[in-house]
Amino acid sequence: MADHFFPRARTFWMYHCSALAVGLAVTVAMAAAWGSMSAYQIVSSIVWMPIYTIAVLAFRKCYRSMEVHRPAMVTVIAATVAYSAVAGVLIAFVLVALLLPLFWEQFAARYAEAGIAMTAGRVLLDRLLDHAPQSQLFVCVWSFIYISVATARKAAAAELFNLRLANNLKDAQLSNLSNQLNPHFLFNSLNNIRFMIHEDARSADAMITSLSEILRYSLESATRDKVRVSDEIAIVRKYLAIVGTQYDGRHAFHLHVPASLQSQLIPPMTLQMLAENAVKHGLDQLRDGGSLSVDISEQDERLLLDVRNDAPADGARQPGMGIGLRNIEQRLGLLYGTGATLAASAHPGGFHVRIALPKESA
Repeated sequence: MADHFFPRARTFWMYHCSALAVGLAVTVAMAAAWGSMSAYQIVSSIVWMPIYTIAVLAFRKCYRSMEVHRPAMVTVIAATVAYSAVAGVLIAFVLVALLLPLFWEQFAARYAEAGIAMTAGRVLLDRLLDHAPQSQLFVCVWSFIYISVATARKAAAAELFNLRLANNLKDAQLSNLSNQLNPHFLFNSLNNIRFMIHEDARSADAMITSLSEILRYSLESATRDKVRVSDEIAIVRKYLAIVGTQYDGRHAFHLHVPASLQSQLIPPMTLQMLAENAVKHGLDQLRDGGSLSVDISEQDERLLLDVRNDAPADGARQPGMGIGLRNIEQRLGLLYGTGATLAASAHPGGFHVRIALPKESA
């Protein structure tokens, strides 16, 4: 973006001109109150404003150029004070040089009335001493106000950038943590479909349809933080249907979801991953079959997701069984902070996972 000497922002000129108008009004009011208002004071105040404006805009230009090198604040303060001192003298000199020829007779009469010998050098020095301190003060105040505003805006922009970066990182983490179907499940499903095509084409077709819907749901849910319970349960049913076919009906599946909770929102793939975890690390170890149950209930404005499954009697767990649960726990932390909890408990012959999160209707 081009750095124009004269700012293009309407807000800048609105504040700057308002400050000049207030300053002019105060100057005129004070002169009138003290009975010393003259044509020179009015004209000099009006002419002073554009000269002063150019001076502060020059400071703005210098500051923006200096800011690229990120100087220490002590250096910025020293440079600002030095610039204000020099700029104040220059403003006063230009102002006097422009107006002195126009008001020479008025000054001559005033010096003669006071009995003071008038020379060009004396008048010039008096006018400089009259205008320079005020101009220096105004430039210095404007400069420090500008630095404060510019610093605050820079900090706000940096904070906004960090927030956007954090949100992008959060989205990336959620996308990475969600929709992670077990490759083992995909391999077994495709392998079973390959054999089933020749024996039971209708069942193979149903498995292909269910698997494609699971994959589509997994991909689509990557763009959503939350889904309806009813949508998640539908995918869990399809997943368990495929698993049931793979294990020749050895396992029993029970899903209990009250109709009043079907529209509640939960993170996508949460129940599916819990069911997959239960099958892979529990039911898969039972030769004689077992059961898996999914229950959804509510308590004190919180939604409870309970997944229970049978497991080997010795409570043995395969390495890596906790990866899926840690995955879900991290997603809950990103979405709810401390508002959601995950508790897992193992006992001989079974495993239980409970997720509690705030109720949220679609």
